[in-house]
Amino acid sequence: MKAGIKRNTIVLLTVMICLLAFSLVAPAAEFQADFILKRQGMEIKGKFFVKGKKTRMDFDMMGQKTSVITRLDKKVIWNVQHGAGMYIEMPVLDNRPEAYVADEELKNIAVKKKIGSEKVNGYTCDKYEIVYHDKQKGTMTTWMAKKLDFPIKMVYDSPQGKMNTEYKNIKTNGVKNSFFDVPQGFQKMSMPAMGSGMGGTMPNQ
Repeated sequence: MKAGIKRNTIVLLTVMICLLAFSLVAPAAEFQADFILKRQGMEIKGKFFVKGKKTRMDFDMMGQKTSVITRLDKKVIWNVQHGAGMYIEMPVLDNRPEAYVADEELKNIAVKKKIGSEKVNGYTCDKYEIVYHDKQKGTMTTWMAKKLDFPIKMVYDSPQGKMNTEYKNIKTNGVKNSFFDVPQGFQKMSMPAMGSGMGGTMPNQ
């Protein structure tokens, strides 16, 4: 039971990062890459895919292949457990931290400013600092790859701790639409109840 709760907590955290990344960009990116996420001694590595309003993260969790598929076009998130042949569907709600917020609305909750330009993993990036009006939401630094129109590195620093996300070995185009569908024959399961183990929520973007 404890292992299952831990796995669901990490999966949900990964979902939030996936949506956080997407909410900062125009819906035109298309690429696949390796990703690494680090937070408070926890590290997740896997594959990341994005095509328009669709994203997918593949990773192994406790020996099980897991995919988190975000479909902003359908306003749903699918947590796919391949070994079990099942998936959990979660809604993307407008009043949740995961919800998409247009960049022009960001000024209502934060101050965003360009603080430089750097090359990250072979891509020229504009570096931005985002300082939230609510001090409990902390700050975020992003490296926006100009060619991809996507942040390929992010550092989120809040009272709950620091979280780093980075995309490497990026390959553009060639991302199949089928990557963003639940495999045929998988059984839909109910969303499990989650406790307060997330250690704080992510800010709106």
